[in-house]
Amino acid sequence: MRHGDKVNNLSRTASHRRALLSNLAIQLITYKRITTTLAKAKALRIYVEPLITKAKENTTHQRRIVFSHLQDKDAITELFS
Repeated sequence: MRHGDKVNNLSRTASHRRALLSNLAIQLITYKRITTTLAKAKALRIYVEPLITKAKENTTHQRRIVFSHLQDKDAITELFS
């Protein structure tokens, strides 16, 4: 049975997938538009939407949570502005 097996692996290891999604998210936030594959776009949507929701509340705690995912000060500033 495949209960709980809903993550799209994108044929990558967990660390590679995390780095890929983080970089795609930074590019999306910085440039507002990116060109990528449909599978990566669907995985990116699941990754970015909670970060955008957290950015609606501009507190130090929320900034630190989002920074732990993105690790890019310019993207954080753009997201929270």
